[in-house]
Amino acid sequence: MSEVQWAEGERRGTGRGWTAAALGLLACVLAAPTFVLGQSDEGDEAARSEVEALPLPQLTEGPTGPLELEIYGPTRELYRIAVPPLGGHATAAQQARDVAKNDLRLSSLFRLVDGTAGVGDPDDLSINPTLWMDGGAQGVIKGTVDLAGGEMTMTLRLFETVRGNTAVLERRYEGPRSEIRADVHDFINEVLLYFTGVRGIFGTRILFARPTSRETKDIFSIGMDGYGLKQWTRDRGKNLIPNWGPHGTVFYTTIDENDWARLYRSDREEPILAEPGINMGAAMGPGGKMAVVLTRDGNAEIYLATVDGELLARLTYNEAIDVSPVWAPGGGRLAFVSDRDGSPQIYVMNADGSGQSRVTFRGSYNQTPSWCPRCDAPTIAFAGRDGGTFDIFTVEVGQGTMRRMTQFQGSNADPTWSPDGRLIGFYSSRGGIYLMNAEGLNQNRIAGGFAETLRWSN
Repeated sequence: MSEVQWAEGERRGTGRGWTAAALGLLACVLAAPTFVLGQSDEGDEAARSEVEALPLPQLTEGPTGPLELEIYGPTRELYRIAVPPLGGHATAAQQARDVAKNDLRLSSLFRLVDGTAGVGDPDDLSINPTLWMDGGAQGVIKGTVDLAGGEMTMTLRLFETVRGNTAVLERRYEGPRSEIRADVHDFINEVLLYFTGVRGIFGTRILFARPTSRETKDIFSIGMDGYGLKQWTRDRGKNLIPNWGPHGTVFYTTIDENDWARLYRSDREEPILAEPGINMGAAMGPGGKMAVVLTRDGNAEIYLATVDGELLARLTYNEAIDVSPVWAPGGGRLAFVSDRDGSPQIYVMNADGSGQSRVTFRGSYNQTPSWCPRCDAPTIAFAGRDGGTFDIFTVEVGQGTMRRMTQFQGSNADPTWSPDGRLIGFYSSRGGIYLMNAEGLNQNRIAGGFAETLRWSN
């Protein structure tokens, strides 16, 4: 369930706090792990009569074709890299190799080529550049993983075949065997830094909510490579709309047995916000502040608060719904969703609430914005409804240029940018959490099962 739907349910009720109408709307979505988003077409008829929106763009309106990337030079193609079998302990070496290959695949920056063309002795950390070039490899990762009494020693090297038999990058890791995955992530992050000047983001995590029974929802996180599932909440009813907080904490809203919707953080037992009505949508900003959505004044508005729950200022004053705040890089602006023009659309405002302006002018139901942290131009990803399904789009703030990322692939929603701005995570009705690059290509499922309100860690 999106914050837009939740707030609409609250607004349709009467009185303060939860109402029968709001709870009825919640029940139909929270009771089971179905992929239900947005209102029905009939419910949007009034909105369409107020504002006629242009249709959402199609994939044919933007660049198409195979994924290409410029690493260096004037050509645009994926860098071809091989990861041959590693030496040392067979099982541990295979694990390290599998992690490295998966990281390279998910990065959208490399094309894996045959890893046996010039393999030689796996324990030999040198290469024969000619054999690897003949096999189509521009780069080669070699290494060894040795085990002794549960302790691991791993050496990894990166070669560029045009530079001969001298490694351009080498790292040595020591520690428990359980650290193999994290250490390989670190090495691949260094590989990305070497080629692009920006360190990779392997080892970061994606936060989300999912049903755990017909009566409960809980908060989970998973490594961005699909490993290391962690459950953050249990036995607290319906836990929704999570976000990362300071020092690795998690903020989320809980609907308890008394139908109160309070805002919690994972390192405290008591709620940090328990205003009448809805307390939700915490988004961490600069200086120990966060943006939150409250209905304490009758409808959903965005407020500024400290991460300890002290209210500082109200940012929106509108009879419409204002929800889903997300901070821009640098903390100077916020994106949010409002239906003030008749249907949910993406808006931006300054951090003090001034300068509110509409960003999306195509589509009749746009929600769940996520601001790109490192794009060349200010860019927001969001989910837009097109017919009976949702898809992922991006829009360039200020220019209004919109680009479609998904189409004809089921329903796709709740986008979240990676910290380096290279990837977008999202939920798809194809069956789980997917990653794709900023072009909408190289889509890979990293985890199965339902997920909503995805948030990527820094």
